[in-house]
Amino acid sequence: MLDCRGMEVLVRTARARDDYDACVRLQREVWGLSDLEITSAIQLVATVHAGGLLLVAESPGEGVVGFCYAFAALRGGEAHLHSDMLAVRPAARRRGIGLRLKWAQREEALRRGLHLVTWTFDPLRAENARLNLRHLGAVCREYLPNFYGETSSALHHGLPTDRLLVRWELDRPRVVRRAAGGTAAPRLDSAPAVNQLTWRGGSPVSSPPRLDLDAAELLLEIPGDWDAVCGADATLAREWQELVRRALGSLFARGYTAVDVASGDGPRAGYVLRKDDPEG
Repeated sequence: MLDCRGMEVLVRTARARDDYDACVRLQREVWGLSDLEITSAIQLVATVHAGGLLLVAESPGEGVVGFCYAFAALRGGEAHLHSDMLAVRPAARRRGIGLRLKWAQREEALRRGLHLVTWTFDPLRAENARLNLRHLGAVCREYLPNFYGETSSALHHGLPTDRLLVRWELDRPRVVRRAAGGTAAPRLDSAPAVNQLTWRGGSPVSSPPRLDLDAAELLLEIPGDWDAVCGADATLAREWQELVRRALGSLFARGYTAVDVASGDGPRAGYVLRKDDPEG
């Protein structure tokens, strides 16, 4: 167990129906989904029995405060886990629980002889990008436009559910380094920039992307606070989504891989895209 701000948090596999029911409640709390879009306890039980993995984070006095759920997957002939959900109760965030759940997921996948975990995330959520690429060492090479269609979750702001497909190649050198303590984040000025930001009414606005650049490494900046952009200007949010869709789709098609997240002043963030990904 790890002491997180004075409270012990145990990460373990789900054991009883109460664990599964707690994960259903957390789906409602974290995403605000309608019942039709929630993965039921019955479905969780069935997929775990068939080879999936459900980990819960449990704290004395709080109960289950987070979970990480993956099902057995076979895409392109490659057996792996697809990690469909990671959720931490809002009141329990900023305590490293999500990261602990993911490292426990890696440990269990390797124990089973699996070397890949995949999942999807919104490419405009900088905090999620940092978790996935910066802290875990995963990479992205595939853009999935409007992957889920329109959902009932307020977190999606009524926008198309564009997603990046994450590949967490569990025994690659970059992942092993992150597991051992990580490396310093690159800066936003460390490579040629695909776009430049200005500000309009307190919201970040991007220049048109330069898709003719051909350096070994490029940077694509995204808003540091996506919810703030969506709340302030719905039209600007759609413009950002279309720009990132176009830019990443083009760069992936040209052989670039999103391998890290660079930092700048304040909340600024950007994807580090590397051609041919020599680091491995």
